[in-house]
Amino acid sequence: MRNYNVSSQDGVYGSYLNYGYNYPTYHYPRNSYHSEMSEYDPKNQTYPSAASHPPHHHPPKEVSNGKNGHKRDSSVHHPPAPVDPIEEEEEEYDRGHWGSKAEFLLSCIGYSVGLGNVWRFPYLAYKNGGAAFLIPYFILLMLVGKPLYYLETAMGQFSRSSCVKMWNCAPIAKGVGFGMLLLSLIIGIYYNVIMAYSLVYIGASFQGLIDGNNSVPWANCNFPGATENCTVTALSNETFGRKRCRLGAIGLNLSECTYAERPSVQYWERYVLNLTEGGLGEPGDIGGFDYHLPVALFASWVIVFLCLMKGVKSSGKVVYFTATFPYLILIALLIRGVLLEGAVDGLKYLFIPRFEELAKITVWKEAAEQMFFSLGISWGGLLMFGSYNKFYNKVNIDAAIVSTLDFLTSIISSVVVFSVLGNLKFRLKMDDIKDVAEKGNGLAFVVYPEALSQIGYSWLWAILFFFMLFLLGLDSEFAFLETILTAIYDGYPKLRKHKVLVTLIACVSCFLMGLPCTSRSGPYIFELLNSSVGYAVLWVSLWEIIGFMWIYGHKNVCRDFKLMLKSSPGIYWKITWVVISPLVLIFIIVASIFEIESLKYDGDIPYPPWAQWVYWALVIIPAVQIPLWALITSIYYLFKRKLHRVIKPTPQWGPGDKDVRRAIIDQQNGIVRARARYAYDNQMMGGSPSSYPYT
Repeated sequence: MRNYNVSSQDGVYGSYLNYGYNYPTYHYPRNSYHSEMSEYDPKNQTYPSAASHPPHHHPPKEVSNGKNGHKRDSSVHHPPAPVDPIEEEEEEYDRGHWGSKAEFLLSCIGYSVGLGNVWRFPYLAYKNGGAAFLIPYFILLMLVGKPLYYLETAMGQFSRSSCVKMWNCAPIAKGVGFGMLLLSLIIGIYYNVIMAYSLVYIGASFQGLIDGNNSVPWANCNFPGATENCTVTALSNETFGRKRCRLGAIGLNLSECTYAERPSVQYWERYVLNLTEGGLGEPGDIGGFDYHLPVALFASWVIVFLCLMKGVKSSGKVVYFTATFPYLILIALLIRGVLLEGAVDGLKYLFIPRFEELAKITVWKEAAEQMFFSLGISWGGLLMFGSYNKFYNKVNIDAAIVSTLDFLTSIISSVVVFSVLGNLKFRLKMDDIKDVAEKGNGLAFVVYPEALSQIGYSWLWAILFFFMLFLLGLDSEFAFLETILTAIYDGYPKLRKHKVLVTLIACVSCFLMGLPCTSRSGPYIFELLNSSVGYAVLWVSLWEIIGFMWIYGHKNVCRDFKLMLKSSPGIYWKITWVVISPLVLIFIIVASIFEIESLKYDGDIPYPPWAQWVYWALVIIPAVQIPLWALITSIYYLFKRKLHRVIKPTPQWGPGDKDVRRAIIDQQNGIVRARARYAYDNQMMGGSPSSYPYT
């Protein structure tokens, strides 16, 4: 067993204890000890309660002590051996931990390198001018993303706490944890809908294998829901958007052409989504359901349940496949994409910046939102993943590896997408690459499928691609749901004995809440959820930094990290945590307030007033948790007449590792717990408490 003698750990503990912490000394919860034992004064080696006991007015009785016949004074109260509260807590529930360092790394990679990289990042880069989006994204990654990634994983590892229990370090900021939980819930609901879309495409892709034509349904117009405007080959150079022009036959005039849509577009909108026209209707009118999406959503949640039913012990094994296999597919698509005709035009659009775009605050705001989506910061998942680490894990190195890999994956995904866009521009004879693709989800569910339909064995490539999308969503879903479950288990430890049941209830509840997203009006609801979390996460992230750096204190954070990592964070981390990151977030939040516009689906279909109210409710509810819980906590401490404690760590705060915590407690007390019992007994018998023979 590892030696946790404080004085022999390369001076780490000793120097740590001499720092003179501003917050309360780590100690066991007061009610965990016998009442008399909790009053022992290690400084003076006296026991206050012994002096306070009045002398007995009756002669002591001599009674036998047992086997050896020794006599003892029965009038003296001998307290039972104290129960070790750390051992008692550990026996009450097993919190669990990663089976290996690889499980933690792969889980973080699967969480951070997810749908946000392949589905969302390329779309935002396409929307905001390619390189003009990459520049602010990289700047924000260095000033906010990497520092927050390191901070969250390290704080989770230090305290072994969920995103709610974490705020024992600063009770007034407890609302940050609840805000994270709500954000994880919202994202977890609609991310599984994307996984359901992927399952529908996977099922449809097998049709080419069954039919023996090595094709996919969206390669032609022979699928349910296709209209007469479905056009397999476009010969016109007119704009491809919601209104497209085609030549019905060679030699016809443009005046005779009709509005048309590519098969991949109609397959997505009219078969997969079966989207109602004109946007959302009255409240409660969701347009009905088609069977394939609800069934796919149910299957997605069944898979999530099977992978999470044992917590990180089961999900940690699954990520060996789910976090690595997508890279094989992505590399294959990268090689295939850059070899397509016209791919260079797409890459030019991606890497040649349009500097005028940098003056738009919306570009910076969406770059910040994407950074949070991509890295997974401020959702609570990183705190949760870190909390299952071993105390001395070099989490600073892990954070640097994962955050860098995440950025590289986003670039690779964008290269794949823009190569395909360049090829489409070439084949469709378009003048501007911005006119090629659909808006929103179209990049993943229209452009990719259309490109795959043009190559040999398209059904196989389609299966591999959408299986990759499903795995990316699955890894992210592990984190979102486990964040919620970990918070529940930390609040109600006895529920850990019923993980399977709790996970089942959570999955069923999320399935029911996500069901409206699979209706014919589901895409409008989906976009409502997707748009709302962007504003809220900026606000939650700002107060997370303020809570850690300005309320708990950056000095305390650095000392905690030095205890855990045996080295204090460098100047880059300190400056970004304390000054730069908060200022950047404040600037983006304030500036984006002046850019607020009415919510529209795909930029041109307005939402009705009631949906606008729902949208702002989804923005405000996670954000309002911070002032709400600050008020509740302040009132609680006010009634206890300890209002000043609202910004101080609670007695439960400290290293989450029981052996480390015990070593620090023993050193701070200046005496081991066994010595406290001996001193008490010896003092009650008239001896000296300092005569304890074992040190």
